[in-house]
Amino acid sequence: MKEFDVVIIGGGPAGSIAAIQFRNAGYSVQIIEKVKFPRFVIGESLLPRCNELLEDAGVLEVVQDAGFQFKGGVTFENEEGEEKVIHFTDNLGQKHNSSFQVRREIFDHTLLQSAEKLGANVAMESEVIAYDENENIVTVLHKNGQEEHYQAKKVIDASGYGRVLPRLLNLASDSSMASRNAIFCRVENDIRATDGTDGYINVYIVGNNDAWIWNIPLSDTVTSVGIVCSNEYFNAYDGDENAFWNHVVEHNSHAKVRYANATKINKVGMIGGYASNVKTMFGKNFVLVGNATEFLDPVFSSGVTLALESGFRAANLVIEEFEGKKVDWKVAYEDYMMIGIDVFREYVNAWYDGRLQTILFSDKLTTEKIERKVVSVLSGYVWDETNMFVHSPKGAIERIYNLLK
Repeated sequence: MKEFDVVIIGGGPAGSIAAIQFRNAGYSVQIIEKVKFPRFVIGESLLPRCNELLEDAGVLEVVQDAGFQFKGGVTFENEEGEEKVIHFTDNLGQKHNSSFQVRREIFDHTLLQSAEKLGANVAMESEVIAYDENENIVTVLHKNGQEEHYQAKKVIDASGYGRVLPRLLNLASDSSMASRNAIFCRVENDIRATDGTDGYINVYIVGNNDAWIWNIPLSDTVTSVGIVCSNEYFNAYDGDENAFWNHVVEHNSHAKVRYANATKINKVGMIGGYASNVKTMFGKNFVLVGNATEFLDPVFSSGVTLALESGFRAANLVIEEFEGKKVDWKVAYEDYMMIGIDVFREYVNAWYDGRLQTILFSDKLTTEKIERKVVSVLSGYVWDETNMFVHSPKGAIERIYNLLK
């Protein structure tokens, strides 16, 4: 049996930033990753809060040097010709006001390699098949068929959609979010804006809020294009995901122009029923981070932000425990993470029921003060409780909506 201070399940952003923090503090780390990196994964648009977390972990310069597409904001467009441009520079004055659009296969591998360079051990193509919570022993099956046991002072589950400990410990819980599908691929040679927003993520609303399209420029020529819709909307179309993607892109007023001469460079993929939840985010000897806890929806690019935030915070709290400090995990971790998750949840709900579109496209208000608060949330600063959209997200959205409708 091998012993480590920390065993981390999963080498994505949450697991890697946690490993980086542990190695920065001098603790031994074993990362167990089921697949071989680099590997494709969806979720390619980051928020400014990510830059701050990467900087605090000492790896922002490494990410900058990777040459990812600069992201200065987001544009929302509906089929009635209304447009709202969000510039991250218009936030509440937070330290970072831009981020990156990333090929996740490169971004994730870059972070994992950074953890390795700091001394973290990484076992790829290895699967966790059992966990003894009392002894804190993780049983791993390697690619060669060999079983190995790792004992840790703390186990961090950053397994993402694999949700290893939620499955092994029966922690999975139903999500409050409606079941939706994401249908996506990458294309080459689309037509971009020429007004300085060519690196922004563009969100196109389909029909009467029937679906929406993400348009994420990954380089000067390559764009990730995804369609998010309800199960009912997808199933009403008599065709597979490729035919559905073609149909929506060819009939949306914005997409059909942007992609008129574009060509697909990979196969159309689909993820269905992606929303998830858990009964608890922690136990005596383990912590869940990233998508192993709760995943909401891709509409505001919250996935990597929540992954980095949870991995970074969980690692720092474990380090405090290792140093002999008492940590109230309910307050310091779960309650803290739920502040940000609940803010994003309210924005997601308001997006799908149409209230947020009313706010975004309104020509009545919004005052600069209100708009900066909205931009701050869309920048990922969803733990800044001086912002009314953070300390009272549901009430704030409802008040502004009623004022503008």
